Amino acid sequence: MFLIADCFPLLEELDLSQRGRLTNIVGGVEALSSALFKLRRVNLSGHEYINDELLFHLFKNCKLLEDAIVFRCPQLTQAGMSSALIERPTLRSLSFTRYYEVYEHAVLFEFIRNCPSLNAIKVEYQCGRVQIVRNPNRVNFVLNPQLKSLSLVSNRWLTNENMEAFASSFPNLELLDLSSSHNMYEEGVCQVLRRCCKIRHLNLSYCPRVKLRNMNFEVLELEVLNLSHTRVDDKGLRVISKSCCGLLQLLLESCFEVTEKGLKHVVENCKQLREINLKNCRGVQGDIVASMVSSRPSLRKIIAPPCYSFTDKKWEYFSLCMIIA
Repeated sequence: MFLIADCFPLLEELDLSQRGRLTNIVGGVEALSSALFKLRRVNLSGHEYINDELLFHLFKNCKLLEDAIVFRCPQLTQAGMSSALIERPTLRSLSFTRYYEVYEHAVLFEFIRNCPSLNAIKVEYQCGRVQIVRNPNRVNFVLNPQLKSLSLVSNRWLTNENMEAFASSFPNLELLDLSSSHNMYEEGVCQVLRRCCKIRHLNLSYCPRVKLRNMNFEVLELEVLNLSHTRVDDKGLRVISKSCCGLLQLLLESCFEVTEKGLKHVVENCKQLREINLKNCRGVQGDIVASMVSSRPSLRKIIAPPCYSFTDKKWEYFSLCMIIA
């Protein structure tokens, strides 16, 4: 660690991420943060000894730091991270793991209040150590048009109230990742889509309660929609194809309730569609691929459903204009 600090004083990006238990190298981290004045991006994921004091030291000394990734650092606390953010007003992206649960938007709003330059926040939840603490009366909402990317992976406590708060506070969201949020309901998702009209990438994979059947409004900017491992069905695809007609990429892996009927709506209405994933869609027949290619020439990549087959002639034709996996 000291060697890195001595030999690369102009270093801008440092990735020391590891999985598993690592040796305590507190002095080395302090040396890096004091010597690497040009550092803009750092990844210290998996360093279990990283604590509030070290993070504060890092954020205070690395004055050009824009991106900090500290997944799986269980000694970091909400208070410590909030204090460190005050020291680094240039920070634009923060990624971390949460080991306990508090009233959700209170945490995000506190971080954004302390570091208004943040435009991307990614949180991964560690479900093994959960302490639920809720106090909605202490939440102070923050309007932040700067935030463009919000990722809340494996959040089991997202509610419609949370989603309403996000929609009101982050009007310029372009990426929203709610994957594996098993208690997320469709109503909350629709609130965000209706009010955050700039969303381009939406990930709802592994959200079993969301079917998107009730969208009665247009989401014209949405380009990437991931519904893999959900219960979306033909009715949902019909609604999606009409509301999100600008889709470029649609991911439907392991969506067992999807059939050719729903896909026909997508192919007909999403005129710019370039990629679709039908892997393990057991309700879809393999021969749908040929008709999709003929009906929607914009397609460039199809991950086909099970049990599909082509003649050599068709395979040669498709391979010239697109990728079929």
